[in-house]
Amino acid sequence: MIDLCAIRKLQTSLRSFEDQLKQQTGLSFNDALLLCAVNKGICEPSALAKELELSPSRLTRILDSLENRKLIERTLSILDRRSLTVALTETGRAMVQTYSCSELNLPNELQFTQSPNT
Repeated sequence: MIDLCAIRKLQTSLRSFEDQLKQQTGLSFNDALLLCAVNKGICEPSALAKELELSPSRLTRILDSLENRKLIERTLSILDRRSLTVALTETGRAMVQTYSCSELNLPNELQFTQSPNT
């Protein structure tokens, strides 16, 4: 049988972590995940949507928000003028560094062994 109470505790812990992330960095969880994905080299909106499991409309709203905050920039692809690419700005790279190195307290329920590639 599935332990629904344990799942609820994970959900509550994740929400608490998201609140802390927002407080310390100003980033939502999806903002941070998108910046991380772009930092790892995923630069096409369709690939970002797939990686983050976001609808194209939700992805566009996140990209708009991050671009308005000068954390990313969208430019025409050099390979295909019909396509866009997403890149971190200097401010965006600094933000990735900030939240990657911040002293966020990850709840015990969310602590997993990280592989060296994460």
